[in-house]
Amino acid sequence: MGILLFAVVLIAALFFARGDSSGLLGNNSGVKFGSPSGSDSVEGGNRDSQLPPPAPPFFVPPPAPIGETISGTVSTQANKDNISMQGFGSTRLGYADEYVQLSAPYANRGKVIITGLILKNRNNESVKIGADEFGNPIALNPGERAVIATAPSPRGFNFKLNKCSGYLAQSKNYSPSISGFCPHISDLPEVRNLSEKCETYLDSLPYCTTPIINFQTGIDNKCASFIAEHAGYPACVNDFKNDSNFDNKEWRIYLGLSQEFWDNRHENVLLLSQARELIWESSY
Repeated sequence: MGILLFAVVLIAALFFARGDSSGLLGNNSGVKFGSPSGSDSVEGGNRDSQLPPPAPPFFVPPPAPIGETISGTVSTQANKDNISMQGFGSTRLGYADEYVQLSAPYANRGKVIITGLILKNRNNESVKIGADEFGNPIALNPGERAVIATAPSPRGFNFKLNKCSGYLAQSKNYSPSISGFCPHISDLPEVRNLSEKCETYLDSLPYCTTPIINFQTGIDNKCASFIAEHAGYPACVNDFKNDSNFDNKEWRIYLGLSQEFWDNRHENVLLLSQARELIWESSY
């Protein structure tokens, strides 16, 4: 009996001597107290605070409204909403001078392809609009126009006007006429390296002129070489082709006919798609 009483007293003394709330099992017993977790295990404190933060939700942008992805480099087929037409007729016009004009509104969102479109007159005759000099489809940028002449091309192909095109009218006739304004040869920066007499001669030249140089001109060889290198259509194109404003907003297209296609007094000018659907009609 004495031994049993001694054991009880010893256990009680050890219990109160620890001075903490861990009880008989101590802090390192491996058993923790708290609320049950979602996995039916017992955890101490808030289990969610020990987990990594959840990943943000994946954001999917809404689709762009239809039409917003169209840019100036996109080409579309001509239709009644992106092309307009005018017909020109007069009793004074022969086949070499008659033409119609197609225009692309500034409001267009991209280029409009006109190669392959069909022009039709009141006699039910039709002709197709051709390609450029390299066989590529011709497309009008917003704000551009195409003058479509009945006659053959003086150059043998369809072309777009540029700031040097005035040189072309030196030796051939164009209808409608081509502007006679070009960059003047005296405005080139290399002129400052020439003699004063040469500069004076260059200043005297009309715009878009390729002069004939001979001994009566009275200029030195350096000046003559400069003129040969920079005066004329190919030379002008080489000097100014990289300018941002080099291209004009007008195409010259030729149907290549040797007789009148449009009546001088009254005509119904029809513009049809390649599927022969009516795009535009103009009368005079």
